[in-house]
Amino acid sequence: MLSIDLSGRTVLVLGGSRGIGEGVTRLLARAGARVVFTHTGSPAQAGRLEGLLAEVSAEGGWARAEALDALDCGATAALADRVAGEHGRLDALVCNVGRNEARPAEQLSQDGWRAGIDLNLSTAFYGVRAVLPHMLRAGYGRILLIGSSAVVDGGGGAIDYAAAKAGLVGLMSYLCRTYARRGITANVLHPAVIATDLLNVRYGEPEARRKLIATVPVGRLGLPEDIAALAAYLLSPWGDFVCGQAILVDGGRTLFNR
Repeated sequence: MLSIDLSGRTVLVLGGSRGIGEGVTRLLARAGARVVFTHTGSPAQAGRLEGLLAEVSAEGGWARAEALDALDCGATAALADRVAGEHGRLDALVCNVGRNEARPAEQLSQDGWRAGIDLNLSTAFYGVRAVLPHMLRAGYGRILLIGSSAVVDGGGGAIDYAAAKAGLVGLMSYLCRTYARRGITANVLHPAVIATDLLNVRYGEPEARRKLIATVPVGRLGLPEDIAALAAYLLSPWGDFVCGQAILVDGGRTLFNR
């Protein structure tokens, strides 16, 4: 039987404790990877972290949580160095740090713009910068950036978010052109309408949720596992020939609503 096997692989997931990141952490561990994932360190999330780690362990997987200020380039590099040192390798990076604060562009301050770009784009660069030395030494690496369908349709409610996620495509293109011949591939996944806590808050009313689902040709909202499954594929040997791609994972919604 065909399966995705990540046994022996070490993966760093930046922003892996909730939503899409949580789904990625869980599924990669289930596939056999050693997963080190980061979180903000908020005490309010302690119970959630314990539950995730317990679930991974109960399924026979391995995961470790690390508190990290993703805006701290030095701390990100230090974490990557520590992970590579402890496990003797750092095979893959998943960049999932981000936040979408909906507000009109005319109400966005200069400081707000910079903060949005830093959180949604600069953190990915810090992660990439941190892992590249280890991947270059090994002659192997897989880099996966989590974007958004907002780069296509401008949705999501925030101009800084859409711009930053579009920046991930440029980052990925550079990585593919520069490092693919050295064994390092890079791709971007662009999710839409994934049933995370944020979406559930925004579309908490049954009628609003029904209208949202009606915009998705496959007839349902996406799940974090939908993104995680493709992530696992791309980080596995099955995805070795996929490089430089920005892939919409949206149930057909972006095309359907053009």
